[in-house]
Amino acid sequence: MCRIMRQSELTWELKRDHRTIQALLDRIGGAGAGSPEQARLVRHAAAECERHAVAERRFLLPTVRYDVRGGDVLAGQVEAEYPDVLWALEPVGSASSRAPGFDRRVQELAAAFGQHVQLCEHQLFPRLCRVCPESELTRLGTEFHRHAHRHHADFA
Repeated sequence: MCRIMRQSELTWELKRDHRTIQALLDRIGGAGAGSPEQARLVRHAAAECERHAVAERRFLLPTVRYDVRGGDVLAGQVEAEYPDVLWALEPVGSASSRAPGFDRRVQELAAAFGQHVQLCEHQLFPRLCRVCPESELTRLGTEFHRHAHRHHADFA
């Protein structure tokens, strides 16, 4: 990044979301197959992915389109990934963790989400940070944070 990220910046908030979702995906594989814990983790990951996608569409992508040269193409690439992640998520969320192929579905979801993280963190975020004023990233990060807390699913 071109500068030190502050915790209130949009890119920091999104990276935190990425880590949270990745940790949930990692825990799904480690939970007992077919266990209530694994089912709970799948529901939690599904809710977090949905919330994250909504928040990116609301806070990140319009800013990318407006501020980043070629932002329409880059934002389009991110949006094009949503169906892949959500497609991979649906059979995981609807299948019993004891069903044949469940582990493969979780791996497909993790791979699709990993591609999303790579695109955002290695291409989109650095470009956005170079052109978007820090005050705007902070404002958007604060709004994103409020949105996340209002729509955070309670799976504790």
